Amino acid sequence: MDSFVGKHVLVLGLGLHGGAIGNIKWLASQNAQITVSDTKSQEQLEPSIQKLSDISGIKYIFGSQDEINLDDVDMVLRNPAVPRKAPLLEQAREKNIPVMMDSSIFFNQVGRQRIIGITGSKGKTTTSHAIFHTLKNFITETTAVGIDGVSPLGELETISSKTSPIVFEISSWRLEALQETHISPHIAVCTSIYKDHLNTYSSYEEYIEVKKQIIKDQTHDDIAILNYDDEIIRTWEKDVKGQLYWYSLKPLPEHGLGIWVDGGDVKTNWNNQEQTICTALDIPHSSPHELRNKLPAILIALLHSAMPQQITSALKAIPQLKHRMQLVREIGGVKYINDTTATMPDATIAALKSIQENPLILILGGSDKALEFQNLAQQISQQKNLKHLIWLPGTATDRMKQEILPVTPAHSYYASSMEEVVSSASEFAKEGDTVLLSPGATSFGLFLHEFDRGDAFIEAVEKLKK
Repeated sequence: MDSFVGKHVLVLGLGLHGGAIGNIKWLASQNAQITVSDTKSQEQLEPSIQKLSDISGIKYIFGSQDEINLDDVDMVLRNPAVPRKAPLLEQAREKNIPVMMDSSIFFNQVGRQRIIGITGSKGKTTTSHAIFHTLKNFITETTAVGIDGVSPLGELETISSKTSPIVFEISSWRLEALQETHISPHIAVCTSIYKDHLNTYSSYEEYIEVKKQIIKDQTHDDIAILNYDDEIIRTWEKDVKGQLYWYSLKPLPEHGLGIWVDGGDVKTNWNNQEQTICTALDIPHSSPHELRNKLPAILIALLHSAMPQQITSALKAIPQLKHRMQLVREIGGVKYINDTTATMPDATIAALKSIQENPLILILGGSDKALEFQNLAQQISQQKNLKHLIWLPGTATDRMKQEILPVTPAHSYYASSMEEVVSSASEFAKEGDTVLLSPGATSFGLFLHEFDRGDAFIEAVEKLKK
């Protein structure tokens, strides 16, 4: 759809993350006629509704969507939480009404050649953040969208006339829209593939295929930068049409182009000439997986003609990401770490592997999304420094306990609120201990989303007396 002037756009999903707000404001700036529908109640969505109060003419439909009439709808804009096979969307497709997402509209508006797209089950935000800040150090008009709720459409007015790079963190939901419209970014990065969102997809294989969209519709002129350490991603080599670069924590096979860690050095071979860029210690990181997630930023900066010293200076200046192994506070020799974005077992496993020395109090549990917890239980069984487990309520918690409790001597405690969680943790903790919020599950039920959960943890920790 080239012009939205006077077009009736049905926005499915308002939510509370903020992404839909930017989409709706952009549609309003294009003089579209807007209807917003969400299965939540008006009361639940009031914070988002207030942010749109300055836009007149928006029609809202809350609760059931069974009676929505599509006869005068020109386009449906689906927001990420709405399943792609939702009945209303299937009806729209049957009527040949375009079903779009902010990602597909964004690509159509700015063109794919400017976009560096990053996806992965975990690590995509760290990687996107590193790429953005590194490039921005020497290409000042570099833009980032999709990171922590930044609306792509909400940023369009500020970037549409520029030619500088756009760093786009692309979730599996946003990739679904690119899959329907057969679009992939010019530079594609994939960080990892883990079993995730299995309550959304019919199979793990379907989830992998959606993730593969990041490279599927690239051309011979495009670039793919893939994690060599991930066995599934390594099988994608035959699907890459353009130039392929790998990144790894180990030396790459001979003749492999990319970036890797060799001993304590970070080395590259991106132009058929091996080069040492810096040492691993020059790249701030709290764990091996964080180091690996920052390697694509170095490679992309080199591809944009940056000098090694310039790159390492930029990496050292990257601000810490909130909610990802974030040290909130140290009180009486006890560290409180917020890793609320660990919404799946593999992310919690990575966090546990990074804390092997200090005695550990782990906060686990939350809502279910049909994930498996056997591997998490195995890691916990090997985690000799684990003293206490504090369980958050949620539909996943009972399933987690069935796997974990038989294999660990750690003491278990149950809490009904974040205040109670942090209060209990502070009572158990002694000097030298680490309190880690890394739940391994989603947050819905007790919290609005994982960032709300992390904010509640931060607030509770800040209230602790020294």
